[in-house]
Amino acid sequence: MKFFAVFLAFVVATQASSIPGYSYWCSRNFCVYPTPNSYCYRLPFSQNWCNAKYYADCLREYPCPDPSSKNMCEEEQEDIAGFVETFRVKLETKRGKIQTALEKKLAPFECTVKNLHARYLSTFKCYLAKVLCKTSEAYCTKVEKYEEKLDDLECDAVEKFNKDVQKIIDQIKCFHEQLLSRFQTCLDTRKCRVDAYCSGLEQKSGDAQEKYEQCLTAHMTKRKEWVECIFGVIYEDTIKTTTFAEAMVAYQAMLDSDKKWYVKDFKKKIEAAVEQLKDCYRCNYKCYFNTGCYGFNRRSFRKTIKCLPAAPQYNYKLIRVCVFNPEWKAPCPAPEPKDKDTEEFVKSTYLACIDTTYEKYLKALSDKIIEWKLQVTTWKGESDICLKATIATMKPKSKCGTPPSPAAIATYQEKLVQKAETWLDNYECRFVAQIDAVDSKWCRIIESWKTKSESYITKVEQQFNCCMSSKTSKSCSYEAVLDRKICQLRQQLCRKLQTMLAQHKQLFTSFYQCSFGCKITDDNIKLLKTDYITCIKEKVEAVLTEFDAFWCLEKPKYVAAYVCGIKCTPKVSIPGLRTNWQWRFCKPSLSSFFRSYC
Repeated sequence: MKFFAVFLAFVVATQASSIPGYSYWCSRNFCVYPTPNSYCYRLPFSQNWCNAKYYADCLREYPCPDPSSKNMCEEEQEDIAGFVETFRVKLETKRGKIQTALEKKLAPFECTVKNLHARYLSTFKCYLAKVLCKTSEAYCTKVEKYEEKLDDLECDAVEKFNKDVQKIIDQIKCFHEQLLSRFQTCLDTRKCRVDAYCSGLEQKSGDAQEKYEQCLTAHMTKRKEWVECIFGVIYEDTIKTTTFAEAMVAYQAMLDSDKKWYVKDFKKKIEAAVEQLKDCYRCNYKCYFNTGCYGFNRRSFRKTIKCLPAAPQYNYKLIRVCVFNPEWKAPCPAPEPKDKDTEEFVKSTYLACIDTTYEKYLKALSDKIIEWKLQVTTWKGESDICLKATIATMKPKSKCGTPPSPAAIATYQEKLVQKAETWLDNYECRFVAQIDAVDSKWCRIIESWKTKSESYITKVEQQFNCCMSSKTSKSCSYEAVLDRKICQLRQQLCRKLQTMLAQHKQLFTSFYQCSFGCKITDDNIKLLKTDYITCIKEKVEAVLTEFDAFWCLEKPKYVAAYVCGIKCTPKVSIPGLRTNWQWRFCKPSLSSFFRSYC
């Protein structure tokens, strides 16, 4: 495509520069002139002339950075119209230079046209001379008219050239006016927005300062009410410090002074931040000529911006202090001493009781022996009757079929009666021997019980005598132990009270420092601490005084109660004898007699 365009341009140029032949002139009655293409001249129009970058040497963005100023950029322009007019003058100067450069192309163009006309005039005269005589009037008239026509064509070409130059200059001027119009519109919009931002920032700053002052007032009122409340609690609504009202007046003055300082400091910081924010906002809000519109550099704004400073924290602590009421819980009072019983030990009484019980045991044993022996005698009599009755019916065996005679039967029965009596006597002796053995055994047991009981009574008597002799020494020993115990309890109480006192003093000191500070100059405020420390020390001394008064009163009672508790009353319990009188009476079977002797 490029090659084809170049070829067409070459053809047109060739046609424009070539002059037709004689026949062509004759066919046109010698009215042949240069073609309109011969007067075409393309002025060099640069697209950069309608580009804002071309005018970078005379146009600039607004606002520009200003390193020499304390601000980030140049100062604000109050006269926007005058500021824009400076750029209009610069652009007019730049247009003048462009117009001058274009008008310099006119002289070569005129020279080219004149050369072309000279060639056509020469050709016209040569071809006309073939038809008319050079000296004829018609020849001169035609040449004169042809020259006039060429002069008119030359003037038209020059006028067209000038019109084209003016058209380019008007186009550039229109572009310049568009730039300036947009730039002025941008400046007006920027001024409105910057003014709105600054007004909003001032309003926000004022609201922040007002709110901060209100918060400070509320916090300081709370601190004062807290101090009054705590002193009311620790003194139990009866403040003993006479200068408390004056101290609270001084405390309020101190709080007011702190509030003024905090408000002033915050105002100084926020005003500096507001000025910096204003400067940062307006310097990042720029109007550009390259695009003909405004722009806001948000990235740079975020990097350089510093938000409104946060309100300084008003740090304080509200420490609770409870009332200091040290207490000592007294032990139970000593019991009232009861009437003292008579303490004595009569040994003969217990020995007589033992003798009576001894006789009782022997009597019971004797009765039991008699009962057992009576059972043996009864058995013997009953068994004798049964045996004799049975023997009276018995007969000896017959010999060789001969029945026994009555004499033999009587003799036989008499022998059996004697054997039966002997058998019964033997068993009677055996049973009586057993009963006598049981009697002897229990007699020894009863004698042993009596001996041990008498030894027990003797031992109790010795213990009673020892108790009576050690009663006085125990009383003195108990009193010494009680004194040591009271001394230990008092030391423990003192340590506990001192620990409580130290902890409460530390807590009160923390409350005092958090409320009034460490550097206190007012004497009335200093007296608040001094008077309260004296008050809690008096409470500690009152508890110790109560302790001493209690034991001074109760110690004799405890000693008397202890002495009453030392009883030497013997507790005698004579052990009884388990009298299990047992003897098993195993009666022999009568049939065993007949098996043995019949």
